Amino acid sequence: MVNIEFKDNCNYICLDGVPCARIIPVCGAVDTFTPITEGVWRWHRRTEAPTDKMRMELVFLGDPDFTMVPSVSYNGNGWGDTPEYVGDFAEDGTPWSWAWHRVTIPACTYSENTRIGIALMSEPNVNCACSLYKVDEGKKHVLIFPEEEKPKTLQRHFWNGPYEGTMEPTCDFEGIIFTAPSDGTRFRYKALMDFAWRYYGHEFKAPKSAEELYRLSIAFSCYLFERERDGFAGFARGCEWNLGSTSYKKTEHIYEVGWAGQSASLANAFIYDYLRTGDKEKLDMAIEVHDSWIRKGKHPAGHITGRLDMDEWSYKEIAPDYMPDKWVHGENKYESLYNRYLSCSQGNIPKVYRDVDGRPFKANDACNNGTAADCYFEAYDLLCSAGIEKPEYLDMAFGICDHALKTQAYNGCYPKAWKNDGSSRGYKGTVGCFMILPILKAFEKTNDRKYLDSAVKAFAFYYGELERDGFTTAGALDTYSIDKESSSPLLRSALALYDTTGDKHYVEASEKIAWYLSTWLMYYTIDYPDGSPIKNVNYDTFGGTSVSTPHNALDMYALRDVLSFLRLYELTGYRQWYERAAVLWCHASQMISDGTWFVNGRLRPAGSQDEAVFHTRWGRHVSGNFVPTQWFPNWPCAFRLENLRWHKDWSFFNEGLTEIEGKIQ
Repeated sequence: MVNIEFKDNCNYICLDGVPCARIIPVCGAVDTFTPITEGVWRWHRRTEAPTDKMRMELVFLGDPDFTMVPSVSYNGNGWGDTPEYVGDFAEDGTPWSWAWHRVTIPACTYSENTRIGIALMSEPNVNCACSLYKVDEGKKHVLIFPEEEKPKTLQRHFWNGPYEGTMEPTCDFEGIIFTAPSDGTRFRYKALMDFAWRYYGHEFKAPKSAEELYRLSIAFSCYLFERERDGFAGFARGCEWNLGSTSYKKTEHIYEVGWAGQSASLANAFIYDYLRTGDKEKLDMAIEVHDSWIRKGKHPAGHITGRLDMDEWSYKEIAPDYMPDKWVHGENKYESLYNRYLSCSQGNIPKVYRDVDGRPFKANDACNNGTAADCYFEAYDLLCSAGIEKPEYLDMAFGICDHALKTQAYNGCYPKAWKNDGSSRGYKGTVGCFMILPILKAFEKTNDRKYLDSAVKAFAFYYGELERDGFTTAGALDTYSIDKESSSPLLRSALALYDTTGDKHYVEASEKIAWYLSTWLMYYTIDYPDGSPIKNVNYDTFGGTSVSTPHNALDMYALRDVLSFLRLYELTGYRQWYERAAVLWCHASQMISDGTWFVNGRLRPAGSQDEAVFHTRWGRHVSGNFVPTQWFPNWPCAFRLENLRWHKDWSFFNEGLTEIEGKIQ
């Protein structure tokens, strides 16, 4: 049993009478602790005189086995090569401090060892920050009033200066102390995530009906369809504001088969739309896109090019330090070129890898290849339903899978990417896990044991990393780091392996993965001031998911996980998986234009949606903080349409989150 006990002039968090953490007193202040639920207390501090600064500190005694600042730091980060908060201290020795709203549970810091897990956090919309760093006694957890971020603030691939807020003097300060005794496992953030859900969460009405979301997603996908001079057809990656034309324009001549571009998934959505409505034009467009990728992207080794750039700026010989013109390029393209210019101005000349034809080399990554194989299997089946045989689609899917098997490492890991000649470009990271699903489909279609054996071995490797480290890596292809996106294919793979083998170990693994993914979920609503850009678009942060440890913005990517959470609910009966599925869907159904939505002086195309919201002090060079991106990629539509064609009962999507079971009042 965990209690807070007063001994030796200090309050201690004790497990069965043994101190686990010491609460550091402040002279002239009285601390009281009011139970919220079992093992959780509201910590109230009252000072004798009003003050405009306060630090509420507790020390986790001894060295923890694992620490976490949800979505910001996992065991101190350091995996990968992207700028992020590494360790407890910045280069100058200052402990990192983070604003309450940068963390997916407000101002939350967490430590655990073999005996107990302890977290310190705040209420939302409180003027505070948090910090977590090593001291002689152990690990210090701090709530800091007023809000600050020191000694610098992380932005998108660069650093800004510190932030220091102010507050009116007060005598009263509050925090929340969470504790959970060990259940014998490692990475026990499950109990913390369960508490956060039931304490901070709220009902969430579905912003739009499923039928309307389907219509708008198809409309935006039609807008993004494009044909090139050489006959290639695909879906542009998205659309961006262009000062030169003072309008939103599709990202010209750049396509991806999966990841951000999702050409293959959208083509399947068009086949499904034909089956649903009889619209022959959609069917013809879908086949044209799939045929184009095979013709243009397939390599002799069997894999496929993940991205095709037909934009002159991708191949044009320009000086490395070229200063882009914002009136020539769309905002997203300008941002990329401007970042390159800044890197060069600091002496970091980007290295351009060129293929045999002289064009820049694009990695044929496992994320795009796994998605492509999955989609070509689905396309073949959908077309069979339409009475159309396309065996070349099966050939494409099997080619990708067989190539992955040939290059699979002895330990089970698939390459993270391949060169055009089929050789591996390295194995590090969880991103290779995207290959497991199509390889299981290959087994389903052939009953050839080599596919199942390969998938089982690969899953054991990637899941073993999560069990060893407490995180997954490298799924977000624009950041090489600890992230959320790599947990999505791992979760899907675990569920698919259960469906294939009936082994309940995979259900247990699915829940462990889902709890990790849940650390990236925003558990509360930030109340932005009237007139602010986020307030103006009526955006609720609850249910958003942060991208990665260097990429502290909220996006809609967990649309990919809605059906996985629903499946977990079916398998376990644990209601919270259903509730989380509902909030992921509702959050991602916000800010979708109906074609008449006028934001920031710009009319948004029908079905378009911001890729992300910079909900905290994290932004780009040209956009700043606390704003929607105003970059509208196609992937939210692709993932939304996948949900709508794979889950036939649309009442779930219309219902929203109506109740949280066990809500803590």
